[in-house]
Amino acid sequence: MAAQHRAEPLPMTVRSRSALGLVASVMVASLAPACGTSSPGRPSGDDAASAASTDSGHGHEGVRAEAGNDSAPTPDSAEPDSSTEADSGSDGGVDGLADSGSGTARKDGGSPTATDVIVNPGTVHQRISGFGASTAWLGTTMSDVDADLAFSTTVGAGLSLDRIRINYQGDGTSATETATALKAQARGAKVWATPWTPPIADKSNSNAVEGMLSNPSAFATFLVNYVSAMKAAGVNLYAVSAQNEPDANVTYESCVYTGASLATFIGSSMGPAFAGSSVKIMGPETQNWCSFPTYSSAIQSNASAWSSISIIATHEYGCTPAKPFPAAQQAGKEFWETEIYDQVNNTADLTMNSGLVVANLIYDALASANMNAWHYWWIYPSTTDNGALWDSATKGPTKRLWVMGNFSRFVRPGFDRIDVSGPVPSGVSVIAFRNAADDTIAIVAINANTSSTALPLFVSGTSWPSQFTPWITSNSANLVAQTAVSLTGARFSTTLVAQSVTTFVGKP
Repeated sequence: MAAQHRAEPLPMTVRSRSALGLVASVMVASLAPACGTSSPGRPSGDDAASAASTDSGHGHEGVRAEAGNDSAPTPDSAEPDSSTEADSGSDGGVDGLADSGSGTARKDGGSPTATDVIVNPGTVHQRISGFGASTAWLGTTMSDVDADLAFSTTVGAGLSLDRIRINYQGDGTSATETATALKAQARGAKVWATPWTPPIADKSNSNAVEGMLSNPSAFATFLVNYVSAMKAAGVNLYAVSAQNEPDANVTYESCVYTGASLATFIGSSMGPAFAGSSVKIMGPETQNWCSFPTYSSAIQSNASAWSSISIIATHEYGCTPAKPFPAAQQAGKEFWETEIYDQVNNTADLTMNSGLVVANLIYDALASANMNAWHYWWIYPSTTDNGALWDSATKGPTKRLWVMGNFSRFVRPGFDRIDVSGPVPSGVSVIAFRNAADDTIAIVAINANTSSTALPLFVSGTSWPSQFTPWITSNSANLVAQTAVSLTGARFSTTLVAQSVTTFVGKP
């Protein structure tokens, strides 16, 4: 049966900087799927392959026909959802001392207590490129209302990356995806594209499903022409992937590569074809962490491929947890996670159970694997599980979108992940980011516990914010701003709401 979703949930844990803690009442113990397990639901749509045309129920026709979602939850300032207060019991902070040579207010460094979680802006781990999701096989153009909810940084989640599908027919474009990409781009998102298969004339089996690339130079030219067609339509692509899941054995649009053959295509055909272009080349976009080492090492071993590629990417459907690939950072390349969805909760889940799965997938990829970007699978659903950020029944955003917004709205491209240390409470994960341009700090705290949890925080250095504004997503709130809390001696204490994600945003 085509486009099956995985049956087995992935094992996940919530992780603090200093210890491991299980997500209470959320995660289930299970074994990771084998490397050959089928990928998540994908195609049909008007431009699906004739070989796969018998598949049904996987397109988006009719799913998003309405102009907007009057019932969709939107962020607002109502419904206070947390208890946050300044900790006045410490000393050592003096506000308002001017920092000569900069516009940043300089303050004396405070002193952390033994129980404080310490955020250190002076220790940088990796630059963040963004957060996004895919509109592959989009059946109807996204409404302006939904585009705001997805991509706006003032009323929505602020997704900063839009992953679109390259149609193997015609010039590679798709009218609905192109129109939606223009809306994403207008709201500040970068658009990038992935082919699920080359044109069938360039394949060994003359079929959109499986087969191997037989005419690499023709396919490389096709991709270059696609970039030109999108530019003519007004979409300036940020990157183009060489292939979606070259390691997968599936029954929908696909193409099979070995690590060596993909590296050869990138190094000998795609790289030269894109020479002089500002569009970045991405690969290998493997199905999971099982296959990633084989494909990434093959690309790294091929000098032409390694010099041509700018973004090393993978999906996360198996062999978790996420693993670092330091060679990318050492070579000045980006390291992206480009597809995953909540497989722990197998039935439609609009609660924070699914939201916390997403929050911890993001945390794991960024804090453990030092990845620069993270993507959920679909924006719109074609099935009734948790494969998308929108829900198929309500036609509105889920907690998954708003939890992503706790990251994407406030951690913008160009922010750096900074160090977090100290005794993080059990069931809580804390990750922090800084914008070097203006010293804005965003601290994301994930509370998987079924009860509220105290969290004392300390910001080291002399440019700590005078106050933080908490933004909360919980079972009763969707990215809701709370009353700002002042810092005393570079520290404050907060109580995290049960099963919530809170982003504390502040600027000196």
